[in-house]
Amino acid sequence: MKKIIIVSLIGTKPVGGVERVVNNLKEILSDTDSVKIIQSHINLWKFQIIFYPLWFSFKLLFARKKIVISNSWQAFLYPSDFSIHHGTTAGYINNFPESKSLGACYISWMEKVSARRAKRVIAVSENCRKELVNLYKISPDKIFVLNNFVDEEHFHPLVFENKNEKSSLTLLFSGSAGKRKGVEHLLNLAAYIEGKKNVFLKIASPSDTNAGLFSNFSHNTTFLSGLRFDQMNDFYNSGDVLFFPTKYEGFSMATLEALCSGIPILGSNYAVPVELQKYDFAKRIEDFSPEKVIEEALKLKKKYSSCRYEIHDIVKKEFGKEQYVRKLYGLIGETEK
Repeated sequence: MKKIIIVSLIGTKPVGGVERVVNNLKEILSDTDSVKIIQSHINLWKFQIIFYPLWFSFKLLFARKKIVISNSWQAFLYPSDFSIHHGTTAGYINNFPESKSLGACYISWMEKVSARRAKRVIAVSENCRKELVNLYKISPDKIFVLNNFVDEEHFHPLVFENKNEKSSLTLLFSGSAGKRKGVEHLLNLAAYIEGKKNVFLKIASPSDTNAGLFSNFSHNTTFLSGLRFDQMNDFYNSGDVLFFPTKYEGFSMATLEALCSGIPILGSNYAVPVELQKYDFAKRIEDFSPEKVIEEALKLKKKYSSCRYEIHDIVKKEFGKEQYVRKLYGLIGETEK
């Protein structure tokens, strides 16, 4: 039995981004190995990004006979066996220049150091790999792309009577209703469809942040905050198309969850990364005008409303848990050679 240490500043959670990936890693690896999570226990507010990465890096020096999986900068000085990168801060700054700050630049620097010191680097997407190479000058030879996976047992099509009229369209959005996710496009869409009979928008956000922005569009737009993980499959199955105008992602979990539920995707190049471009049920668009969004969404609904199980099966094969576990253990096995 191997001893595996996973560094995660916030620990593990069944929801969220990095915390959910860590939670998945722990559940998978605990089946065969001893897994320990190193995380923060005291909230140091803005000083967390200074203290904990240094403390974790020092603490790991005294752990013997272990495999260390760090999350990017969170133990940046320690030469981890694997450093997982869920995107890059430098890439985010390129998309949002106004986000550039001393703290963001410091995190970006730690990301670069962690990737250079790690024995192997895991990028969650091909785009993340390119950013590591182009922005941080990391050798392509040490980077392995391991896409996030979706739990195909939890996210799947449901058999139910569709109460919506065939001519109606229900668009879904899953994620925080903030600038990074393209909230302005959601607002434009909500304003455009307000009062229309057959077009609806349903938003599932982890919090009620910016919920007030949609208060004037209550007839055709529904804002749901704080849905539990076990409620999300029902949410995806309640609509026809996921509209995701996000402006930056590492590798979107919302995209995979919706597709695994049998719902086609319409969104930005970050919502539909290169790994999904070959599938017609995942469509990139650049024009986010309400008219264009509705036009393209109706096409997707017409083509795929009766193909939900087919979409699920494709996503299960390419991005399901089984293939992820196989690749993960293959990587870990290489460290023991």
